[in-house]
Amino acid sequence: MKKSLIAALIWVLTVISTPVHGEPLTTSKIATSKTAAVATAKGPTGQTLTATPTKNLPANATTVITVTGKGYSTKHGIYATFCVIPAKGEKPDLCGPFDITGKNNQSVWVSSNPPVYGVALAKPFGKGGTFKVKVPVQSKIGDLDCTVLKCAILTRADHTQPDYRKADVIIPVTFK
Repeated sequence: MKKSLIAALIWVLTVISTPVHGEPLTTSKIATSKTAAVATAKGPTGQTLTATPTKNLPANATTVITVTGKGYSTKHGIYATFCVIPAKGEKPDLCGPFDITGKNNQSVWVSSNPPVYGVALAKPFGKGGTFKVKVPVQSKIGDLDCTVLKCAILTRADHTQPDYRKADVIIPVTFK
């Protein structure tokens, strides 16, 4: 049992520390906006996602987006992440990286009941299914160019229930 738990932990750490697409996030230039409007979207179960800034972000810098949610099911872990907007009903999977060092992330894992290996990696939900995280974004997700493709800050189910689509809430992001 102990050997299988260790093997599973090593496998998971290897998987989640590998970027989904392309190279690691770089933060040599960081843009900030103090006057950005807050964008809001409602999810399929009434949950609310907000993000700021989301419009006309600089294409040649990293922008840190503040992402908040409320009314999320605490029974399902989520990623607050930056992805190419999927076709309606499809799972968001062309997303920015998540790694265990926290240095190259464009995703934040939010879960009140992560598996044992994820306790130190996931941020728990607050009361009423709330969360507040910061997601650094760039105009590219690996080799995918979000100045050409439609991209978004979004929530999606975590890897423990990847086909759960009721966690999908999308806020489009644009670059200049």
